[in-house]
Amino acid sequence: MHRIVEFNGKMYVLVRTIKFSQVNGNMEGLKAWRDALHCDHVLKEGSTYLMVRYVDDIEYEYVN
Repeated sequence: MHRIVEFNGKMYVLVRTIKFSQVNGNMEGLKAWRDALHCDHVLKEGSTYLMVRYVDDIEYEYVN
């Protein structure tokens, strides 16, 4: 099960985290990695890139 993250009021499913040092400034490589993982966006959090998919709607039910 993937973690849900909130960023600027939007919800995303976290697919993978990648350290800045792994990317080493290669933004084209980062885009290729994003596409290979079928992700919509790459977010920055601290010294890590977050590969995420946008959540359109979440199905849930209240538990009492």
